[in-house]
Amino acid sequence: MRHSIERKILIPFLIIVLLPSFIIGAVSMWSSYQSDKQFKQATASEHLKSLDRYAENLARRVQNGTMSEGDAKALIKMMIYETNGLYVEDEKGELTSDGEVTNSAELDWYNGEAESSWFVERKVLIEQLEDWNWTLYSPIEFSFYSGSLPDIQKYTLLISIFTGIIAVQFTIILSYNLSKPIKNLADFCKQIALGGQVKDLDIKETRKDEIGVLSTSLKEMVQTLDERNIQIDKIKQLNETILNSVHVGMVLITKGSESIYNKAAHKMMNNDAILERRVKQFTIHETSKREEEIWDHKVNEEKVYYAVNYMVIGGSGKRSIMTFEDITHRRKLELRVERMSRLASLGEMASGIAHEIRNPLAGIKATTELLIRRLELSDDQLTLTENMLLDIDRLNKIITNTLQFSSPMNAAPTVVRVDDVVRSLFVVMERIANEKNVRLHQVESNAELMVDRDHLRQILLNLMINGMSAMPEGGDLAIDCHGSENDRTITITDTGIGMSDDVIEKIFDPFYTTRAEGTGLGLSIVHQLVVQNNGEIDVRSTPGKGTTFYLTFPSREEEI
Repeated sequence: MRHSIERKILIPFLIIVLLPSFIIGAVSMWSSYQSDKQFKQATASEHLKSLDRYAENLARRVQNGTMSEGDAKALIKMMIYETNGLYVEDEKGELTSDGEVTNSAELDWYNGEAESSWFVERKVLIEQLEDWNWTLYSPIEFSFYSGSLPDIQKYTLLISIFTGIIAVQFTIILSYNLSKPIKNLADFCKQIALGGQVKDLDIKETRKDEIGVLSTSLKEMVQTLDERNIQIDKIKQLNETILNSVHVGMVLITKGSESIYNKAAHKMMNNDAILERRVKQFTIHETSKREEEIWDHKVNEEKVYYAVNYMVIGGSGKRSIMTFEDITHRRKLELRVERMSRLASLGEMASGIAHEIRNPLAGIKATTELLIRRLELSDDQLTLTENMLLDIDRLNKIITNTLQFSSPMNAAPTVVRVDDVVRSLFVVMERIANEKNVRLHQVESNAELMVDRDHLRQILLNLMINGMSAMPEGGDLAIDCHGSENDRTITITDTGIGMSDDVIEKIFDPFYTTRAEGTGLGLSIVHQLVVQNNGEIDVRSTPGKGTTFYLTFPSREEEI
């Protein structure tokens, strides 16, 4: 708190005037408190002794046979219950007060947990009724704010308050008249420091003393500052406009202070809680060790990427700027281009290898069939040759898929109703789905796409087979279609075992498979067919919960 001239005059004077009054009042209050405490304690102690004497008389009457023990106990308990706040513990250890049994564990004073404070003093008086083997407890509390103490000292308090009010009023008037000019100057300077609108200085211009000279100089200084503030405000508004118009999130990190964010940073952090937590946990010490990195994590089961840069401002190392940009779309395009380039190279290589293998494979199959017809083979030999033919057929199937992958049919997009294609596939796959305990679900959408019908059937069929294979214990497989004015997205969702991020990155690679009986070309062909039809494919999966494939194709309106 700022110590003004008025306070420097007011406070010492109040201390000189009020301190003796406070000391006298405090001593008087303390003396009265001690007297009141002794009186209450003596009264309570005398009451306990009177109960003890009364109990002794009743005990003698019981011994003389003039009264039964039960009546005597009832009388003494009646006397005890008439005293408010008095507790009695009988020979069985039962604690009662006002005729009701009390749980001793709930009483702080009984367990020795009650403590006295500065303004409240607690004490428990104990009296033993030896004839009955009873114990009386009388908890007493003394306080400056209770009892008769305030009533006893009310006149002393009134005199002290009255004296204090007069002293305060007199001191305020005196200090105000002495410090008013200086306070006006101080308020004027404070308005200048705050940068707000400055009011006129309430000091007579005719003053020729130091205060008058100071007020004139301050007025001239304010005029100069106003001109410079106008220029600074223009520069500040320009900088804020530039800072908030960029799409890159920017954070100013200052040691010992809260970080400052631009609008783009606030918007991205509001949409991504993980990004917000990572940005707010960053420190200057960490920014001084790095310059650039890529952050990636999942938001609503979708992987997002951010390019993060750091730069320390100044040589002190107490400020740094962090910038982060959402590069998810760019990263996906890079991965898609990289995947397409890799698939094209592998397709050319696979095509050459397949042609080289297919011709001798046909000769091997023909020779094997000829040997089976001409030779008299034993059962074991016949089994071996039949297994050879099965392996040859399986290898031929792989070669056929490889050739199809390397040289797919050209797409002939037409207007296709998604519901009709899905409905026909469900009819074909119904028997297999029943065998695998898979429930098929179709969400009617009335959506139309510009896509090759045969390609769409092959894409959906491969994804349905993969989805059923991912549910060995059965489950649900659902196909839905939704979208915007320019495109439509088909979703194929299963409740299977799901996939990890490492597997998702490889599923479109040729010959990569997680099934022993698979060729590893199904999803590669699906990816190529989607690209041929000007579409996009994406996948989101959670291990143990299931997988969803997203197929996005142009809508009919876009093509028209």
